[in-house]
Amino acid sequence: MGRAMFDDIRPPKDGKNKESTSIEDHSIRNVAPLATEERETRRARRSERRRIGDSEITKDNSNPLIKRKIAVGKIGIWAVAGVILIVALSAVAFIFIGKTTLIIEPQQESISLSTNVVYTAYQDTQEGELGYTVLSHSIEATDVITATGRETVEEKASGRIIVYNEHSSASQRLIKNTRFEAPNGEIYRVRNSIIVPGKKSDGTPGSIEITVYADKAGENQNITVLGTRFTIPGLKGDLRYDTFYAELKEVLVGGFVGERAIVDPDVLNAAQTALRAQLAIQVEEALRTQAPDTAEIFKDAIFVTFESKSVEYADSETALVREVAHIQAAVFDKNELARMFASVVVAIPIAGEVRIDSPENIVMTIINKEGVDIANDSLIQFTFEGSSVLTWVIDTEALKQDLIGRHSGALNAVMSGYPGIKGADAEIRPFWKNEFPSETSGISIELLLTK
Repeated sequence: MGRAMFDDIRPPKDGKNKESTSIEDHSIRNVAPLATEERETRRARRSERRRIGDSEITKDNSNPLIKRKIAVGKIGIWAVAGVILIVALSAVAFIFIGKTTLIIEPQQESISLSTNVVYTAYQDTQEGELGYTVLSHSIEATDVITATGRETVEEKASGRIIVYNEHSSASQRLIKNTRFEAPNGEIYRVRNSIIVPGKKSDGTPGSIEITVYADKAGENQNITVLGTRFTIPGLKGDLRYDTFYAELKEVLVGGFVGERAIVDPDVLNAAQTALRAQLAIQVEEALRTQAPDTAEIFKDAIFVTFESKSVEYADSETALVREVAHIQAAVFDKNELARMFASVVVAIPIAGEVRIDSPENIVMTIINKEGVDIANDSLIQFTFEGSSVLTWVIDTEALKQDLIGRHSGALNAVMSGYPGIKGADAEIRPFWKNEFPSETSGISIELLLTK
């Protein structure tokens, strides 16, 4: 029934309910219709109320704060929807196109080393022996001190040469004061006897670096051209004359005759002592920067000798003091040393490369270190003390290459070619596939270390 029909209905004139009114009086039959004029008035009032209500809503929407709330609300809804979409897409991507993950547990063994065991290593090794090589390096420190006077002096030049043995694999001793002759005929001598190592099995000459001193004083004894070749006059007429020789490694300087500034001996000694202490701190770090990545270096296997260079006087008021640390160290191949330890703790040898985890926890002690000539002795003996873990190294890139395109059931067969692997678990994606990706980029390998 339409709303307009009720516009023709009006209540009783007095607007009151009478208790005596009968049921018939309340009947719709007894409701008188409105006059046309009054009906139009009511319609107009109702329209006005609607207009006012709409106007108030419009005013509320024009309020900037309300507009901002509405806008923020819409942005929040879209932001939440965006996050949900991203999460959903990420989940789908992970399930359907994520990388295949291979979790590898490498072989590991704990080791505990005691000083009760004495080890021997050799420069020239035979099968089954632990070998070492000698790494040499030099570092220098300088200081400028104040001169304390002037005097007439005669100074002999000094510098470093490398003596080579191309004659044979046998080492050769050169006596104290052995002469080395420069191309200009000037003579330089070594102050102590030396042993020149024999040449290597690959033909590389044996060599040793030493300091030599000019026979005479004067600036004409200084040689600054590195690589200058020296002969050994004492070997003339011998087959060794052409196969034993030396080359200039560091400039020969300090030769001087005349008047120059001097420094107080106590001041000079103090400066030299301070420079040596400074160099001692730098020795291990300097050596490690020169060593290959495959070298294992222990602190007690480092041998250092200090050399005080001739004081250089730039003017009448100052003097340059130079100290050099000559470093030699017995270094081991990391894998060879680790495999030696592994042979002690593993009953059945496991093939493959092995590394020592936290080698800094192991302390090496050279036996009778003071009597060791590290450059010339054929062997050294030492002990180890400490605990660490041996971990077999897995070539993950080679493993990926062996797995690409293979059926998942071939995993065990592939693993058999890697004896350093204790266990493996593969999670292939997409999940419905039963083979590894066709590209190595689709395979991710994680190492599970249990020790």
